[in-house]
Amino acid sequence: MIVELSYIIGERGEKEPVLVLGLSKPKVIPRSRFGDGQGKSNQTSILELSSHNGTHIDMPWHVFPNGKKITDYDISDFVFDRPFLVECPKNDLEKITSEDLKPYVENLKNCDLLLVYTGFSKYRSTDPERYVIKSPAFSTEAAKYIVDNFENIRCIGMDFMGAENIPEGRKTGWPVHKILLGDNRNFFHIEDMNLAPVIGKKIKRVYVAPLRMVDLEASPVTVIAEVE
Repeated sequence: MIVELSYIIGERGEKEPVLVLGLSKPKVIPRSRFGDGQGKSNQTSILELSSHNGTHIDMPWHVFPNGKKITDYDISDFVFDRPFLVECPKNDLEKITSEDLKPYVENLKNCDLLLVYTGFSKYRSTDPERYVIKSPAFSTEAAKYIVDNFENIRCIGMDFMGAENIPEGRKTGWPVHKILLGDNRNFFHIEDMNLAPVIGKKIKRVYVAPLRMVDLEASPVTVIAEVE
């Protein structure tokens, strides 16, 4: 069975979480039809959105001036054959710690994509301000634990707004992002995922489809999972 683990951009209208951050609302700007005088025409639109709209990936260039961009990755880097999901319930401003992850150490040794479900995504549509401002996050200690012990993990995906709480990250210089995206590795993380469709299911494979555009530090993505 195929399920989608990303949100449809613009689907929630005025409740888009990015509006809380002061980013512009994603838009599709229609242009007038072009006709050939013989009844044939087409519709061409212009897209206007942030590279961090909706479910999106962060690349190293997001926090490092010389970090890798999307086009520095091979297309195979966006396919994961050994995904593993951890259910780790968290509430407002709570941190994911290494103690939350250690019970799954054997699974972590064998996965290439770590998905973390906190359940906080339930606030995405009902209370987007809370979803953004009060978001749980990885602790710096948990980020170091992952990076230092599991070279096999090439990506982390999460059902909350950012790898670290965004208001906190702005004040502290994004330490969690810098830990996860450092060391010039082919690593990226996926923020603002919809992981509810895979709870209680065996995930066989995950495909991440970013916009492959020059000079992007991030991109909205469609994430597709094969599940049993």
